[in-house]
Amino acid sequence: MTNRLAVPLAEPDTDSCLARLKSLAPHIGLAELRLDLMQTFDLPRLIAESPCPLVITCRPTREGGRFSGPEETRLGILAQALNLGCAYVDVEWDSLDWLGTQPRTKTPVIVSRHWHDQMPEDLWSVYTALRERADVVKLVGTAFRPADMFPVFDLLWRATTPVIGIAMGADGQLTRLLAPCFQNCVLTYASPSVEGATAPGQFTLREMVEVYHLPAVGPHTAIHLHLCADEASAKTIVAQNASAIPGERLYAALIVSALEANSVAHGLQACLPHLTLTAEAALGLALRVPS
Repeated sequence: MTNRLAVPLAEPDTDSCLARLKSLAPHIGLAELRLDLMQTFDLPRLIAESPCPLVITCRPTREGGRFSGPEETRLGILAQALNLGCAYVDVEWDSLDWLGTQPRTKTPVIVSRHWHDQMPEDLWSVYTALRERADVVKLVGTAFRPADMFPVFDLLWRATTPVIGIAMGADGQLTRLLAPCFQNCVLTYASPSVEGATAPGQFTLREMVEVYHLPAVGPHTAIHLHLCADEASAKTIVAQNASAIPGERLYAALIVSALEANSVAHGLQACLPHLTLTAEAALGLALRVPS
């Protein structure tokens, strides 16, 4: 799949969900259906009539979702999705024992774990513990400072099997933007609209498509990241995407303070070896020139 851009949807019912899928399909590679956020749904119809591949999710409250009913009911929904043959079914890490009791189907399984109050320093060890039991490992933490993105980028760079890695929150947005540049990244997420965001820090689909040309971005894309001191400087950098050939180069900006700029620069260069990193003169950095 060349377009790794996915949109999570939380429409109220089947008809509105299918209508939204029809309008989004030309721009995305997949859609994630958040069944826990829907009021009603006809799962067989959703999967049969969707114009694009689907990731089926029914997130429990313990993992940040809204499904609060009996666990056997939730797992029954996921079992139905596995048998219906959607593109992926997302199963929580603590449901792996249940998954082991299910008949094997052709539907790949994403095994996910979320941290809504922190970013674990060592995502790699969590990944290695799960990768033999999952078709895709999805690890999502929360960034409270730019340095919290480093474990996600380290994971995406080192992963040897299909992976999804995200740092939620405003300080983690860069992980959503650059994730498709890694060979084993399966997808990244964009919200269908500002109001339709299902997690903090999501770019809108319009931003991802029209500003960053993300459907064309992949491991072949040259990343040009500029450290900026303010929003005005960041907008100037991002505007360069308008004249770039989609997928050839990706211009991104990260706003940092002068106090954290040095550590952020070195951290990014350590876990993004294919990165061209520049910085605003006001930050006073001496950056290593890429070889």
